[in-house]
Amino acid sequence: MNDPVSVVEEQLTKHRTEGTEVVGPERRAFLEAALHEHLAAELAGDVPAIVGTFSKSGHASFNGVVYDTPEKLARFHKDFGWDGHGMLSDIGGEIVHLRYTHDSVVVEYLAHATVDASLRGAPTGRRVSSLPMCVIYEFDEAGKLVSERAYVDSAALLPDPILPL
Repeated sequence: MNDPVSVVEEQLTKHRTEGTEVVGPERRAFLEAALHEHLAAELAGDVPAIVGTFSKSGHASFNGVVYDTPEKLARFHKDFGWDGHGMLSDIGGEIVHLRYTHDSVVVEYLAHATVDASLRGAPTGRRVSSLPMCVIYEFDEAGKLVSERAYVDSAALLPDPILPL
């Protein structure tokens, strides 16, 4: 597996220009450092480090379900599979688009992973190579996550994806 820090840096480098008219270079560097810390912890599978990137009152929201305590944040990240033992494993992907505001970074991803949970009777171990995600990361002045709001096309994880109505 590639070094998580190098992977994150490479992804951020590809997409640094979006939002420069709103956010100056110093603020953008601050936001990138905070985002880098969080993403590197996720790619390393280090759940305590992931939780440590959140502020004391920080929360994550996954498709509208809120995880707002350190225990719930840890459980969510484990259940999702960031430690390699949840619903997904071998999680990775590519950043497609970045947008910066003063206190947040909006990231569009095209993720890939191995599905390790039985969904609709499909066998486990299936590789999904196209999982669209959009995540809004909002940071406080200490560089800690106030909120991580993830919107994921979870139907892409199904063996026969469902078309939108």
